[in-house]
Amino acid sequence: MRAKRNCASSACVLALATLAACSEVSPELDRAASDGDAADPSSLRVDARYLTHLAFAGSDGRLFYGSFDQTAELGQLTRSYGAWRGDEESWRALLDTQDTLPVPRAGWRLLPDRDMQVRVGDAGQIVSLAFQVEDAAEVRSEVRLRVGEEISTWTGPTGQRESLGMAVFDADGASSLGVLFFRRAARALGIPGTVDPSRTFVLADSLGNAMVIHAGSDQAPSVAHAWLHGVASSWDGLIFERADSVGTSARWRFEIPGTDLRGNIRARPAQIPGAPTVAIDCVLFAGDERFRFSGLSAELPSP
Repeated sequence: MRAKRNCASSACVLALATLAACSEVSPELDRAASDGDAADPSSLRVDARYLTHLAFAGSDGRLFYGSFDQTAELGQLTRSYGAWRGDEESWRALLDTQDTLPVPRAGWRLLPDRDMQVRVGDAGQIVSLAFQVEDAAEVRSEVRLRVGEEISTWTGPTGQRESLGMAVFDADGASSLGVLFFRRAARALGIPGTVDPSRTFVLADSLGNAMVIHAGSDQAPSVAHAWLHGVASSWDGLIFERADSVGTSARWRFEIPGTDLRGNIRARPAQIPGAPTVAIDCVLFAGDERFRFSGLSAELPSP
C-alpha cells in the first residue's frame, strides 16, 4: 500500500466549492508544443494512436464520460470522439464525431468540434470541455466540464498516465462538484497492440471521498486508487471478482489484502443504445466505517 496525506476532506470540499464559484482561467484554445508537451510520454512524433478518457462522478449523482480516440498516420489525423452525460436514471449523448483532419503539431491533443469547445492550459492540459446541446424544442444550451486541481497522479498498469482530481460539471443551470478520472495512453503504429480492454470503476461520495478501481486481466493486475479522508492511497494485488447478477444489474465484489477494506458494487443498465458506460453504486467497508459511493463503470481500451 502507498499512502500520502495531502489535505483534510473538509478542505477538499472547500476547494471544490471554490472551483465552482471562481471565474475560469482563459488559456488559448490551442498553442504550439511547449516544454509540457515534450515532457508528456504520449507526445510521440511518429505515426501513432492516442486515447484519452475522462470520467466524472459528481457528489450529487451526475456523471460524465468522454472517450477520445485519434490516430495520426501519413499526415492525417483520424478522430472518433464520443461523450455522454448521465445521472441515476439515464444517459444522454453529448458528442458523436468521426472525421479526418491534417495532423496538428501535437497529435495527442483534443481538438475542438462543431459541438465541442476545448480550452487548454500553457502545457496543453485540459482546462474545460464545453458541449452545445439541443433539447426537444430545438433550444441550444451549453454543458461544461471544468477541470480542477489534481489529487494524485500515477502510471497505469500498462504504462498510461492516469490521475484523479477535482472538477465541476455545469448543466441545466446547476453546478455539480465531483471527482474526475483522467487517462491518456499512446502507441506507435509500428508496435502491435496486445492489451485487452479493462473495466474501470470511478466512484465518489458527497463528502469528497473517491475511488478508482481497475479490474484486472491476464495481462494486468487489479489495482485501486483511493482518496479517503484526505489521504491518497493505492494498492495492487486487489482481489476483484464478478458476483452473481440480479436481473439486468451486474454485481462485483472486491477486497484489498493486508487491509480491512472491502466492498460491493452494483451496476445500473445504460438507458441509451451503444452507451459504453453504466451508472453504479458501491458500498465500501473500512473496518467499522462505511462509505456509500455512486459513479460509473466503463471498459477502457488500450491504443
